[in-house]
Amino acid sequence: MKDLCDPVDLAALAKAGDLEAVERMTRCFGDKLMRVARKTCRTEAEAEDAVQDALVSAAEHLTDYRGEGRVDSWLSRMVVTACGRMRRGRKNDPAWHDAEAEPSGGDDPVRGAERLELASALRKAMGKLSPRDQALIILADVEGWKANEVADKLGMTHSAVRTRLSRARRKLREDLVGAGV
Repeated sequence: MKDLCDPVDLAALAKAGDLEAVERMTRCFGDKLMRVARKTCRTEAEAEDAVQDALVSAAEHLTDYRGEGRVDSWLSRMVVTACGRMRRGRKNDPAWHDAEAEPSGGDDPVRGAERLELASALRKAMGKLSPRDQALIILADVEGWKANEVADKLGMTHSAVRTRLSRARRKLREDLVGAGV
């Protein structure tokens, strides 16, 4: 039986420009791409749009995939890029700065309010980081990549990743502490 999510097979399909690759990528990595989008975009609707944009972009640029790195990493970077484009396009929209209503912490309204406050503060703090630093945080802390994997993906040296990641984490901590979280 053929493994639909076999990375070697998916990479070969993508490099050949076969649109079946996009369908299989959606099935194999859709949940992961949504997790990345939820961490990067500001709302659930934007996250869904970013994943869709990334998959459309992947379909349009299948033959551009060089086979370097993992297919899901290539797609995740497209999602992060799509979220950044949306953010830049809405930076002057006053509604963009309002906290998005998010799921609460179950039946406990205090915990739900705390989660909303934390999510809003984290979203604002991430928004203050450069797109590259956002990508570093997401790849390292959300996706659990090692520094050498992040370095390869973003075209940086291992030490540059460690330095920038340390600075980005410090900036996030400072912003969160400054927000009282």
